[in-house]
Amino acid sequence: MESIKNLPVAIIGAGPVGLAAAAQLVRRGLKPLILESGPSAGTSLRAWGHVRVFSPWRYVVEAAAAELLRSTGWNAPDNDALPTGKEIVEQYVEPLARVPEIAKNILYDAKVSAITRQGL
Repeated sequence: MESIKNLPVAIIGAGPVGLAAAAQLVRRGLKPLILESGPSAGTSLRAWGHVRVFSPWRYVVEAAAAELLRSTGWNAPDNDALPTGKEIVEQYVEPLARVPEIAKNILYDAKVSAITRQGL
């Protein structure tokens, strides 16, 4: 049996939360395996892209993700602005999914049908 220490950390979904988790893992030198059911990052957000959220950007953008994005020349959105789902995808999720340390670890069209702990 392969040692659990040699396995990547599985993240289900390449939306803002999944990619923020991946950024935290990358920051710590760990390898994420991001499983996205759709054809691109942020697939579920695209369904409600026209909706303006009630949380300003300051609560959408995660610190480790912002750090990775800044290294690519990314310009952060106005912390006080209220984004739409489409803006979250275009200005945060897609750029984060293109960061090389994250992009190489995303599997698209990956349907997860079950998950369990090892040995259960």
